[in-house]
Amino acid sequence: MDTIQRYQSIETGYENKYRERVARQIKIVKPEATQQEVDAIIDADDSPQVFAQSIIQQSRRGQARAVLSEVESRHSDIKKIEKTILELTQLFQDMQMLVENQGLVIDDVEQQAQDTAIQMEQGDSYVKRAIKSARATRQKKWCCFFICIILAVVIAILVWWFAFNHPGVKTN
Repeated sequence: MDTIQRYQSIETGYENKYRERVARQIKIVKPEATQQEVDAIIDADDSPQVFAQSIIQQSRRGQARAVLSEVESRHSDIKKIEKTILELTQLFQDMQMLVENQGLVIDDVEQQAQDTAIQMEQGDSYVKRAIKSARATRQKKWCCFFICIILAVVIAILVWWFAFNHPGVKTN
């Protein structure tokens, strides 16, 4: 936005300088012209016509023609520059709109990245909890396995003890 404002201020300054230069040249060609006539000629874009009329009226044709061609050349160059400046203004406005639109997309991507980071942290905590649970389950399985082995050994010893009538075991 600052660039556009700066551009517009430069454009205004250039237009003022242009108007002053053309006004001086018109005063040279037509010294009796009032300020209102000068402004009307500049605004009407027919300043080359004023210079052409002056050339016809003056006896110094060679010098007047040189001034006329210079003025016409400058006038056409200034019109080209003005057209280019208007195109640049439009381009800056289009770019500003694109930047604003891209800003919305970037904000959306940033929000999604933050959401993803939060979900990754939650997923990480779930995985850690699952690892702890798996370790605890594995330990419980081993404990159950060893308890079963111990019970099997105790039952085997008791069966063997009672099955073979060991001394000290009374049978009816």
